[in-house]
Amino acid sequence: MMFQKLRPDLRKVAETYRVLQADSEIARNLGFDPDDLPRYETIRHFINDLLDEETIKQLFYQEVTAIDHELQRYGERLGEKTVEDATIITAKRDDPEAEYNGYYNDRGWKKDIVLDQKHKVFLSYQNLGINEDEEQALPKNLELLQQITIHVKENTVDGGYPSYKNIAIAKHQFGTNLFYKPQEHWVHNPLGEPDSIHNQYQQYWKHHDFNIYANLEHKLQFLYQQEDYEWVGAYYRNQQVHTYNRRIKHCTRRYRIERNTNESFNNYLKQHMGFETSLPQKGRQQAFKHTTLCLIAINAVALTRLQNGVTTHLTSVAYLT
Repeated sequence: MMFQKLRPDLRKVAETYRVLQADSEIARNLGFDPDDLPRYETIRHFINDLLDEETIKQLFYQEVTAIDHELQRYGERLGEKTVEDATIITAKRDDPEAEYNGYYNDRGWKKDIVLDQKHKVFLSYQNLGINEDEEQALPKNLELLQQITIHVKENTVDGGYPSYKNIAIAKHQFGTNLFYKPQEHWVHNPLGEPDSIHNQYQQYWKHHDFNIYANLEHKLQFLYQQEDYEWVGAYYRNQQVHTYNRRIKHCTRRYRIERNTNESFNNYLKQHMGFETSLPQKGRQQAFKHTTLCLIAINAVALTRLQNGVTTHLTSVAYLT
């Protein structure tokens, strides 16, 4: 399965099976006995029928956990700094399940991906319709990573992600700071000023957790728990916009580098893995299955390298096969 994704020229299970039959070394390296290969139908049934969405999801996060465990041997962890973005999955021609999006001028779906900036390991993903809002993916990804004890300290995102709600959830539920470029239409929100936060906090004077001596941090946490996201999110967004504009050259350069690095890696993913060009069949389910298996295959390369003492260029597959 992973071997097939690392070889974009092998688009069909039958083609992969013929390679296993013809090259005993490849078969042996993949864990098969060249003299006693499983039948083609057994392998086809496993890949096409038994690998359902939930099984693949569990495999992905178990693999991420294993990579993080291996990195800890070298005093490092995944998730220190990440970048999150959605990349398009172009549907096969005339796929009846695919929707059209005018912004992309294409038909298909999207995959929202969280990438570790340093190690280029895929940490989390969400499958989305091409017209679905990417904003919803951010808290879901942070929650999944929290479940496998990976703490994202800082996540670089574009302007579609940092809603007031997402900023508040990221900061107060997951301890994650969002780094982003302010949008042109954003203006200073007075609800994020300390006086406004104090006034909103005072509205809860009858609440059993109300504390007349509460500091600003406590008030923000309390308002977050009451789901007053705009006050909380506006406070942090105002700070981010002020810092960004005060250090605009530095922040713009950093944002451009981190976003360009992510886009370059997405292009690399498509060129070397057939991420969107090698969909095996039509349909939403097949598109998401194929692209998740691509992520698993690249992460498998990283895990193998770490297990063999290699700590650099973990996910490079350009000359692997």
